[in-house]
Amino acid sequence: MAIGLYTKRKLEEEFPKLDRITNIQNYNKIRSELKSGDLLFFSGDHWLSSLIRWRSRSAWSHVGLVVIIEEMERVFLIESVLENGVRMVPMSNVFKDYDGMGKPYVGRVAWTRHSEISQSEEKIRKVKEFCLDNLTKQYDNLEYLRILWRTLMGSKEIFRDSKFTCAEFILEAYQYAGVDLPKEHGYFISPGVFFRQEEVELKSILI
Repeated sequence: MAIGLYTKRKLEEEFPKLDRITNIQNYNKIRSELKSGDLLFFSGDHWLSSLIRWRSRSAWSHVGLVVIIEEMERVFLIESVLENGVRMVPMSNVFKDYDGMGKPYVGRVAWTRHSEISQSEEKIRKVKEFCLDNLTKQYDNLEYLRILWRTLMGSKEIFRDSKFTCAEFILEAYQYAGVDLPKEHGYFISPGVFFRQEEVELKSILI
């Protein structure tokens, strides 16, 4: 079970931030241990990140998924982001060039593993299939306005469309592989609720 990191302050207390070079060295050590279907959790400082962390009572505001192309010995991060929708980037970019400006991700990053996915080659294949089939799908910008509305007004209506927030993308990818992930009160789907479930093991804090 991933430990309960309910605030970013708690995350910083439990795992003091290391320097950039150490983060890269630590990633190089564990790179070969990564599996397709592993989840990366991000804790950012953007106002939208703060809203997500507050709403979900969690240190985490973003989530992505690891996909490995074995034939090329390449490790990728698949994530749904505001500017690009669902994108696929080399994992090393998280540590060297996450924003396209030659800088690592600004914030914290955790590597976790879901036991049900990691123990089934068929489920891993299905997750990879879903990710590759949905590359470039648009980001669901309006969903966070809906989240705010439901938070303030108490509405529990579920909105469905063909776009993804980061957490919606992971939810759909895992469902495609036959694994259900939880929703929170008010049907809010967040990285934090995924992180807290018993099937998710915290492997390492990467940044």
